[in-house]
Amino acid sequence: MNDSKIWPWLDQAMSRLHRNNRRWAMLADAAIVLACWYLTYLFRLGLERWQPGRAWYDDWVALGVTATYLAFLTMMGLPRGPWRFFGFDDAKRIAAACAMAGTLSAAAILMLQLSAVARAVLLLHPLFCMLGLALARMAWRMVAEHARERAQGRTGEPKHAIVLGAGEAGRGLIEAIQGRDGWTVLALLDDDPALQRLRIAGITVQGSVADLTLPHILAGATHVIVAMPDANDDDRARAIMLAKSTGLTVMSVPKQLEIQSVENPVTRLGSAS
Repeated sequence: MNDSKIWPWLDQAMSRLHRNNRRWAMLADAAIVLACWYLTYLFRLGLERWQPGRAWYDDWVALGVTATYLAFLTMMGLPRGPWRFFGFDDAKRIAAACAMAGTLSAAAILMLQLSAVARAVLLLHPLFCMLGLALARMAWRMVAEHARERAQGRTGEPKHAIVLGAGEAGRGLIEAIQGRDGWTVLALLDDDPALQRLRIAGITVQGSVADLTLPHILAGATHVIVAMPDANDDDRARAIMLAKSTGLTVMSVPKQLEIQSVENPVTRLGSAS
């Protein structure tokens, strides 16, 4: 499957920018919101009571609720965001749009005295929508990134890195290189006590920078990347010297590097000297 033509085609298809992308995104969002309405009823009533437990006007209510959600999603700019770049900011926008749309929909249904609409559905539907809209985008991004990886292929030998620095530079670096071109980040190290054992960009902070020389930290590693562009010169030099003492290939993130603006930061990293 690695040599299959489906991966380049899929990568191109999922990356293509087209004027109709927003329309397709809105249609997909509408389908998800509508499906979540019925799934919420199914969750509330069960399969046997799903149809008998709904009022005759419930389908019209579902369409009105869907239109309300689309309006708030559009207001929050969700249709303009390509799904393959889905991130935390998009998740926050989805949560805000669902909260506002759910509140307005519930208020309108109560004011219109549509008493047959289950109150539990009004409460749970925004939560179902948050999950549905976010998971759909997350799945799209995962497939798109897998297709890009397969289309481009992995170059060179596998590279297993330990990253020194769990700040913004370290987080951005991991998000940019993890799983691409043979890179795998094994561990994060940072001197900030508040960050210990936290997972940042999916990687656990396993100790301080001084722990780099511990055997269980170094196990399987081939590279050490010093991602401390904002540290003072002494701390950065100390980290680089410690990294060199391991005998592994050492790389560093230059101070002027803005991780989020680099398409492939691995090729931009300067060898530590």
